[in-house]
This record gives sequence, C-alpha cells and structure tokens, in this order.
Amino acid sequence: MSRLIRNDAFRFVLLSVMITVTVYAVNAEHGARIAETVYGTFAEVFDIIVAVSIFIGLFQVWVKPAAIVKLLGKGSGYKGVALVCIFPIMMGGSLFTIFPLLKILRDMGARMGAIASFITAWGGKAPLLPLEITFLGWRFALLRIGFVVLFAFLMGILVDRVCEPST
Repeated sequence: MSRLIRNDAFRFVLLSVMITVTVYAVNAEHGARIAETVYGTFAEVFDIIVAVSIFIGLFQVWVKPAAIVKLLGKGSGYKGVALVCIFPIMMGGSLFTIFPLLKILRDMGARMGAIASFITAWGGKAPLLPLEITFLGWRFALLRIGFVVLFAFLMGILVDRVCEPST
C-alpha cells in the first residue's frame, strides 16, 4: 500500500478526485460536469492505453538494450540524432503512445539528446501531410517538415551538450 501511495500517478488521481468532490460539494452541477468529462475522456483513451501497454511490453521483450545503446546511446553520435529526427515524423499516435515509449528508450540507454530530437520531430506528423498540402500548399508543407527535421537535429545536439556534457 505504501508503494502505491508513493506512486506519482496515484497521487495525481487522488488529488483530482479530491478536487472533483470539493467542487461537487460546492456546486453539484459543476462537479457532475467534471465527473462526466473525466469518464468520457477515460472511456475514449482506455483502448489506446491498453494497446500502448501491450506495444511497450513487446518492445521491451523484442528490442534489446544493446541495440538502443548502439542506435541512440552516447556512442551513436550524429547518426543517432539524425535517426530520431526522421523516424518519428512517420509515426502517428498521441502523447499516450510517445512518452511511455520514450521512457523505455531512456531506460534502455538512449541519451537525452536523442529523446529531445524524437519529441521535436514527432510534431512533424507525415501522415497529415496530404491534408496540410491540400489546405496550405506543398511549399508550406515541405518547408515546415524541413524546419522540423532541422530543429529536431539542433535540439538533440543542444540537449546533449546541456544534459550530458563530456568530461
């Protein structure tokens, strides 16, 4: 039980429930609206959370830490940063999928610069390119993707220098 109480997610849920109950006590209509929104959001993301949990479990079993260290660790250099500047753009998904995956990558030996590049490049969202081109034009879309890759690369280098300075 004490391990559960020390869990940050549990604390956040507990705090959220306490706030909701307090709001409900002050104004039942607002409290009910909060509870309805929470339930709707949870029902909407539950299947995503289950799928991501299965994916992360498979990832941890199939991908060896040595492979992550080789591709994204300290010795990977600019090639590792370049990899995470392009690969995430091809991914879809939501924050529910990305942050747990990045935690696993970090735990397996990926350096902070690679993680920062991944998050930055993930905003590129290539699956949305056809829609973006339709509404904003191909020049805008290509320029934006180019800047995403460039800034993801720069972000990785800068974060590596700040978070993991060479000694």
